[in-house]
Amino acid sequence: MSDSIPDFLSSLDLVIDGQISRAGVLLFHPKPEKLFSGSFIKIGFFRSDTDLLFQDEVHGSLVQQVDKTFDLLTTKYMNYLISYEHLQRIETLTYPEDSLRECILNSIAHKDYSEQIPIQISVYPDRIVFWNPGSLPGSWTVDSLLKKHPSCAFNPAIANAFFRCGEVEAWGRGIGKMVGAAIEGKLLPPLFDTSFGGLMVTFFNNPAGQLKEVEIDERGAVIINSVPERKRITNSEVQKLLNVSKPTATRLLASLSDYLVVTGTRGKGTYYSIKGLTIGS
Repeated sequence: MSDSIPDFLSSLDLVIDGQISRAGVLLFHPKPEKLFSGSFIKIGFFRSDTDLLFQDEVHGSLVQQVDKTFDLLTTKYMNYLISYEHLQRIETLTYPEDSLRECILNSIAHKDYSEQIPIQISVYPDRIVFWNPGSLPGSWTVDSLLKKHPSCAFNPAIANAFFRCGEVEAWGRGIGKMVGAAIEGKLLPPLFDTSFGGLMVTFFNNPAGQLKEVEIDERGAVIINSVPERKRITNSEVQKLLNVSKPTATRLLASLSDYLVVTGTRGKGTYYSIKGLTIGS
């Protein structure tokens, strides 16, 4: 192996036949887009889909892009909620920091770098949207992501390097961590969409706005909002919560299948919990 290749690249399995691999270049070259177009991140703040107020691009190695993107989002693009504990001023980010960082890491690890399109992050007053070009493994669907699943990165060498650096796990729990952090932050789980030639993840900063966006009615909203506090909910609890019959409760729970997963067989042992939440537990 050439003496000019740092030893740490070899220890991360980023050297092949004495040459730095593509993943090694992307991860550590200061200007990877010179060799792989589109290997950067675009961020824009939108008042609406057609009204872009300002934008930035994040360049550098993939390792640098993680911190640069997170710092830019949290210092320039995000609002903070102000509260006080006695005389101490407390500032809380409107989105859970763990969810944001996990989404940045997942976008980088799962991006298709043969596509000359950058990762795109669109920030709106009420939501933030992450999109990266790439495809899910094999016959996987969004529902597959929201169940217990193996780790299957689009770029295993890049994911392995982040794992070895302590940034990510190797157990396919990234989606569960995003969902869990959102719930802990009193938000709803993000929305996942694969209909745009990649994976789009949308976080809302207001549960009511998110439920309105996906056209869930008032009774459905009451059920969804009650589940995080209870951890799970049963058909009989929905009946009491909304003062409705069992058939009506069954229909309402079925209409919330994008958010709730059913566990158990018919009867008293059946309950509903937030989809994806148990992945990270």
